Amino acid sequence: MTYNQVVTEINNLLSSHSMINTVRFASPLEWLNWDNQPTFPVACYTINSGGLNAGREQVYQIVFWFLDKSGSDGENETDVTSDQHSICADIISLMRSKSQEYAIDLNVSWTAVSEKFEDYLTGVTCTVNLSVVSKFDACNMPTI
Repeated sequence: MTYNQVVTEINNLLSSHSMINTVRFASPLEWLNWDNQPTFPVACYTINSGGLNAGREQVYQIVFWFLDKSGSDGENETDVTSDQHSICADIISLMRSKSQEYAIDLNVSWTAVSEKFEDYLTGVTCTVNLSVVSKFDACNMPTI
C-alpha cells in the first residue's frame, strides 16, 4: 500500500462508522483554526512518520483523535470520553479484522484528552503502527 492508499483506507474506515460525523486528515490544532468547524463527533488523524524496514516492510505511524463537545463547562466529560473510547475501540477492531493487506500493533494504548476552546472538546487519542509489505523492492520499483 502506498501512502495515498493508506490515507484513502483510513478515510473510508472512519467515514463508515455511524457515530462519526466528520473525518479530518489533520491534527485538531490544524483544523480548529479553520473557518468551517466540523460537525461533531469528529475523528481526525495524521500520518507524519513511519519506517522503511527490511524485507520491504513499510510502517505508517497513524495518530488518531476521537473528539466531541462535552458542554460549555465540560459537564459531560465522562460520558463523552466513554463514547469516544468506544468509537476508538471499534475502529481498532475493524483495522485488525478488515484487511489482510496490513497489520497493526497487537497492543494499542489510548489517552483521554480534554481541551477548552469555544466549548470543551473531550475524547481519546491513540497511535497505531500500520505495517504493510511492499510489492516492490529497489530493483523493480515503478518509475511512473
